Amino acid sequence: MYKDNGIDPEGLLSTIPSIAHVLLGFCVGRMMLDSNRAESREALLNSHLIKLFLVGAILTFASFLLSYGCPINKKIWSPTFVLTTCGLASSFLALLIWIIDVKGYKKWCTFFEAFGVNPLFMYVLGGVLSILFGSISFPWGDGSISIHGFLYKIVLMPIFGETGGSLAYALLFVAINWCIGYQLYKRKIYIKI
Repeated sequence: MYKDNGIDPEGLLSTIPSIAHVLLGFCVGRMMLDSNRAESREALLNSHLIKLFLVGAILTFASFLLSYGCPINKKIWSPTFVLTTCGLASSFLALLIWIIDVKGYKKWCTFFEAFGVNPLFMYVLGGVLSILFGSISFPWGDGSISIHGFLYKIVLMPIFGETGGSLAYALLFVAINWCIGYQLYKRKIYIKI
């Protein structure tokens, strides 16, 4: 499958760090579930948020120290890549919890809540729309063109160029998915398994 330089990113050597990635995420999630039992916002801030931020800082620092012997490499999921991503994600999660839950700045979160209340549905919707946009064609010029081809090649690429058009198409695709998710969110429709 990967014929570029002989590294299989889905082999045994990258499976072990990916398992560690999942387990670190589980530990962080468990720590945050324990924080729901905190009596007050001050207890949440003083205990679990500081722990979460420290875990993130320690993991990130350790990854940079170890990167001299084991480079940070996403393609092969090196152990230092796992430490870097888990560390940065933990620190960022601590920052978001502090901003949203402790300080109470929630108005800007509506965009993300539309995705978050129906995450599995939004994931499947993105895949289904991607397939549909690539499969559904209509007549154009001498032949036919897909919805994806029309939006990217005819509408966005002439305006933004090749690279900018690709980014604009990705943002447009996210916006289309968000519009559907927001309608479900606004009507309080939650799709669960």
